[in-house]
Amino acid sequence: MDDADLLTRAAANCAGAYRYWAQAMGRPARLWDDLSVGDLGLPVTLPPNNATLLRPATDFSDVLERVMNFFAESPGGGYEIWSIWPTPDLSAEGYVQDPGPCMIRDAGGEPRPTPRELEMVEALDASSVRAAEQLMDEVFGAASPERGSLIEPSMISDDFRVWVGFVDGRPVSTATAYVGDGFVGVYAVATATDARGQGYGEALTWEATMYRPDLPATLQASPMGRPVYERMGYRTVTDFTVWGSETR
Repeated sequence: MDDADLLTRAAANCAGAYRYWAQAMGRPARLWDDLSVGDLGLPVTLPPNNATLLRPATDFSDVLERVMNFFAESPGGGYEIWSIWPTPDLSAEGYVQDPGPCMIRDAGGEPRPTPRELEMVEALDASSVRAAEQLMDEVFGAASPERGSLIEPSMISDDFRVWVGFVDGRPVSTATAYVGDGFVGVYAVATATDARGQGYGEALTWEATMYRPDLPATLQASPMGRPVYERMGYRTVTDFTVWGSETR
């Protein structure tokens, strides 16, 4: 695939992951030819309250109107608009810009050895899925008594997988894989604050990355995670322009 197709597919994987997640949890989601939206109703401005462009916008004012109307229909915290293509400056509309590196890794390769004390399991039952949810809530500040569950065993499928790492029976790290548009997308990598720097997050990221070793992998990096992902062979191919709104 050429570079333009590569980026378009990476954007579509990001869009598909959050839309699938919302749909699987019975939350609002919608797909247009040029835009994908999914809303987990998180109480904070995080990617799962997500709108992602699927191609360059010919009329961004129309895109923005659809996004605002979509999120206004449901309760929750802020949301983010993601685009790998240039966007207008939305700061006058109350949005805050925060770039998100789009990283891609070629298929194949060998993971680094897993820390000996780390036990990794695939989250398939209520207990392990709940452990993953607790880590996501702790790390991302997503917990809310009004939100309901963030993830359920029923949403696990061939295209959506979750892993949890345990040390001495305690969940310390989690990662999620979503397969779509020719990529394994790695999402929701979360490691407990006091368990960082031990290689646990990297081990869980490897587990998600190699879920389909025949496919290239993609993820959106945080400043903390970027050096780890680069060591794993991920490279930055572009930056998502991310516009966040704290309210809806």
